[in-house]
Amino acid sequence: MQLELPPAVHAVMIDDDLVLLDADADIYFCLPLPNGLARLEGRGLHTADAMLGAELIGAGLARPASGQGPDLPALPATPTRTARAVLEDHPDLHVRFRPIHLVALIAAVRAALASRRETFGDLIASTPRRVGQGRGQAALLADLAVWRRITPWLPLDGLCLFRSRMLLAFLHALGHRPGWVFGVRTWPFRAHCWLQAGDMVLDDEAERVSAFAPILAA
Repeated sequence: MQLELPPAVHAVMIDDDLVLLDADADIYFCLPLPNGLARLEGRGLHTADAMLGAELIGAGLARPASGQGPDLPALPATPTRTARAVLEDHPDLHVRFRPIHLVALIAAVRAALASRRETFGDLIASTPRRVGQGRGQAALLADLAVWRRITPWLPLDGLCLFRSRMLLAFLHALGHRPGWVFGVRTWPFRAHCWLQAGDMVLDDEAERVSAFAPILAA
């Protein structure tokens, strides 16, 4: 049976576990399956088990294949570098708080306040689109250094979702275009999110996030 994922549903295979995320409902599903029972190819899902296919369709997690799936950002490769470490290796990096940083900080605070009232689906839908390549790594690192200097004074929420959304708004206002990556792991199941530019994690450690399989990139 050939199926496809609806626009709000995202999936990843981890070994033989099929993990699905319904962004509109903000719910993850983890289905341990027999070896080879399901195969994920992009947004297409193939299964030889008609009952499994019918159950996924009935739950709104899949639909018969039409070939008209949404055009979504590609999932990133496993990161190998951490921005924190790169900045620590360049203590001579020129960092100066400029008026544009105040504008970006206001945008970040507004995004954080708005995110407390939005559903997960709305939060993803309101994420700035990644148009263009941004301003380059040197400028990105300089602006990240500014962020690291001011974050001790900000009322940051402990949840990775709100912290990364706030930094994303800050960087986007400065002309950068990082990806917002959502990943999962199983046994035990955990979900996490982080910002990534190329092979570099911006708000976490590469070693930690490499344990998560990306399921959605915004």
